[in-house]
Amino acid sequence: MAYWRFRDGTTVYSHALVEGHSPFAEHLRRELICLAYGCGPLVWLTLEGQAVELDTANDQLLARWLEQEARLFGLELAESDFSTTARVPPQPSISGRVR
Repeated sequence: MAYWRFRDGTTVYSHALVEGHSPFAEHLRRELICLAYGCGPLVWLTLEGQAVELDTANDQLLARWLEQEARLFGLELAESDFSTTARVPPQPSISGRVR
């Protein structure tokens, strides 16, 4: 099981288990609740606007989504056991519904 710990204390584990009480953690939970109702977050794969729906069972997509959301909050990753640079190519061929 992979994990991502952010500088505000938020920790996210594989399958999108979010721990913490920061505004960032609350934001992630709200986004994931939307996913449960069928209108969840998109993961942007390219700068040209290609995106897929977040699949919380896919650590590559989860890592990319967390990076995107952290950037919006001005947060940096403090610690992780998942290496996005080693596992996510610049334009990944990740299955999912393209929007």
